[in-house]
Amino acid sequence: MGFARRFRRDESGATVTMFAFAGVAVICMAGAVVDYGRLSKAHSGLQAATDSAALAAARLPSKDAATMRAAADKFFIANTSGMAGQNIQITKFDFQESSGTVTIESSGVLDTTLMSIIGFTTMGFSSRSAALKEVTGTVEMALVLDNTWSMSDSAGGGGSKITVLKSAAKNLINTILAQGGTNVKIGIVPFADYVNVGVGNRNQAWMSVPADYSTTTTTPAVPYSCKTISTKQVCTKGAPKTCTSTTDGVVSTYDCTPQTCVQQPITPYQSCSGPTPAKTTVTNYKWYGCVLSRKTGELRLNDSEPTSPYTGFLGTSQRCLNPIVPLTSDKAVLTSAIDNLIINIGGYKPSTYIPGGLIWGVNVLSPTAPFAEAKAYDTANKMPRKAMVLMTDGANTMYFRASDGTHQNATNNGHVTTTNVDTTKICDYAKSKKIEVFTVAFAVTDVAAKTMLQGCASSSGHYYDATDAAALTAAFQSIGQSLTSLRLSQ
Repeated sequence: MGFARRFRRDESGATVTMFAFAGVAVICMAGAVVDYGRLSKAHSGLQAATDSAALAAARLPSKDAATMRAAADKFFIANTSGMAGQNIQITKFDFQESSGTVTIESSGVLDTTLMSIIGFTTMGFSSRSAALKEVTGTVEMALVLDNTWSMSDSAGGGGSKITVLKSAAKNLINTILAQGGTNVKIGIVPFADYVNVGVGNRNQAWMSVPADYSTTTTTPAVPYSCKTISTKQVCTKGAPKTCTSTTDGVVSTYDCTPQTCVQQPITPYQSCSGPTPAKTTVTNYKWYGCVLSRKTGELRLNDSEPTSPYTGFLGTSQRCLNPIVPLTSDKAVLTSAIDNLIINIGGYKPSTYIPGGLIWGVNVLSPTAPFAEAKAYDTANKMPRKAMVLMTDGANTMYFRASDGTHQNATNNGHVTTTNVDTTKICDYAKSKKIEVFTVAFAVTDVAAKTMLQGCASSSGHYYDATDAAALTAAFQSIGQSLTSLRLSQ
């Protein structure tokens, strides 16, 4: 109380001045606390917006920097709308394709409140974020690709199905290899009616191939001879008619106009021929890498007995298409194999036997023979993460003949049903080994085939119904994204 009375009686003004300056200091300190609190809030919001923009850009399958920048801008603007401050913007955007890293820097300016009393009218704030798309752990992936004659059909837009498949498959390979490097290994299993394991594997313990051989036939000599011709055949065409034939679901047309032929008398004449010497023809039978299904029990449906060999069959010409590419990280090898995929050899236009492709997809991913590139199965499917991608454009059109292990053209619904059941059993076996199974139905119209492919997939999200070329490309992009993960590296 005494202090208060002395303060009231003090007329020197010193005390008043002192308290005035103290009051200003207190106000400035309070202003700093308020303004720096606002600045901290603005910076946190800017960092969150920058992180979101970086992740949005990295998530895109596109490697075009302008496209990625547009996606980043869209997310950044949406997340900074209503944020306190001015000139809030992305100041730097960078994408390094070699590492898969998107880097974004941003900044803004905040008007002060009480701090403006002492001349601080604005405060700047900034943030930086880098998003990295990377493969989680290690990945082993088998691409089981339909190369049957039906892949020659149009995919719409002027391109064939096989052309679209090549583009989509290479994009998938590029996406995963770019993020995983040597942590990723990819195998390619082209299939049709049979699978080609590569002639270089002829002497492997898991192959049984008979020796190549030749046969010789001799056409006897024909002496010079003459005969009298007194008639000739005259044919008359009927009404024009066009017929159709179907090979592996592809319909083709041909002229089948009927005609009537009769023999009419002519002025007799002599027709002579010969002499023709004897002719020897040598027919060579060799192995082109084609293999039958194992015919013992249900070994055709699993890899439970790797020591039980596969049988290679010989032929006078190649009756299987491109050879399997075992697991590898070599991008050049993989892309070359995709570029060189074929759907026929001369008059050989193969039909569809999906189980043949699937079991060799399992074999490629299996740590046991055949092949030896795969690591042991992981019950958690993380180290490595094994995935099999089955792409087909049609239904099974062949069935397994147990007597010799061959694949025969289906002649009734029972044959197709049996093959569909075998397909499902191989998928179930793969899933029992924790292999992640993706299935892609490319322009498939058969309801039973779609149902089978849906059941083969590891989940509903692993099945893709690609009705056209754009959908196939999108399906492969989605698979690539699912096998990679995004993370913030800064």
